[in-house]
Order: sequence, then C-alpha cells, then structure tokens
Amino acid sequence: MTSKGLERRGAILAAARSAFEELGYVDTRVADIVARAAVAQGTFYTYFDSKEAVFTELAQEVTTGMLEVLQSERASGSPHERVRFGLHRFVSAFRPNAVFMGLLEQVGTYTAEMASMRLALREAFVERSAGGILHMQKEGFADASIDPRMTAEILGAMVDQTCFLWLSLGKDFDEDEVLDTMTSIWSRAIGLADA
Repeated sequence: MTSKGLERRGAILAAARSAFEELGYVDTRVADIVARAAVAQGTFYTYFDSKEAVFTELAQEVTTGMLEVLQSERASGSPHERVRFGLHRFVSAFRPNAVFMGLLEQVGTYTAEMASMRLALREAFVERSAGGILHMQKEGFADASIDPRMTAEILGAMVDQTCFLWLSLGKDFDEDEVLDTMTSIWSRAIGLADA
C-alpha cells in the first residue's frame, strides 16, 4: 500500500472511531464514516468491506494498545504499592478508551468475535494479576491458601466493572478514592499484612 493509501486508510479508521464513539455502533452508517473522513464510499470499500470490518480493526487496535500498557514492567515498592500501581495502570489503559470499551461491551453481547476480544483483554489483566499474587505468596506477603487465578478473576471483575461504571457510563467517582478503595479491597482479599 502506498503512503497515500496508508494515510487514507488511517483517516477512515479515525473517522470510524469518531463516528462509533459519538453515534454508537448500531446507529453509525458507512455514510457517516465517509463523510467524516471526506472520502467517497467507493474509497471506503477499497479498504473495508463493511462497517463491521472497520469496527473489528478498531477493536483490535484498542485492545492491543491496552494490552501493551498492561504488560509494562512490574512495579517496585511494598506489596501494597505494587497492587496500587497495577490498578492505576489498568485505569490508565482504560480511560482513553472508555467510550470504545463501552461499545465493545455492547457489540460483544451479540458478536462472538467482539466477545473474544473483550475477554482477551480481561484475560491478560487476570494473568498478570494472578502472577503478581503468586509472586507475593512466594515472598511470604500474600495468603498462601488462596488460589491466585480464581482470586485474580474475582478481583479483576471488580476492577473491570468499576472502570466501566466510572469511565464508560460516567458514574462520578474521585480517582484517588477509587484507587485507594480498590487497593484496600485487593490487598485485604489476598491477605497482605499492611492492608
């Protein structure tokens, strides 16, 4: 693809994300996307065969970007500080994508491919969290009797749903209070002495 072709394709993707986030998935039409991208419908179909195809690509971009943030290096400091750092990293990954995550949640209820992408993102957070819990167990900080994987699943659901209510649906929360509370709950759940 030429540099001009790449530029045009990028403009279509940006326009599509803008349209989906403003109008919603169901109400966005290809006509809305091409109007925002200032291209002809034929040009759109040169790069994408449907609105579903462009949404799928955007969903892949969003989830890949969030996974990159989640897989950054581990925090140092006390176990309590490491928990808070991990939670803050999730919030930081979620915030700029909150509207699109709401769309992905919606579309995932009736499209298996979108549900898989949504679950893959959550799975990455759970895997990393389970690894962190296991590491703290080996260090003697966390309760050795808990199952790291199941605990990460349950606590991950708390974090995921809280971010969805707060950042996607607009529930008015104070960031420090949310992070402090989630950190306290997470720390107590895994049995950290300084919780």
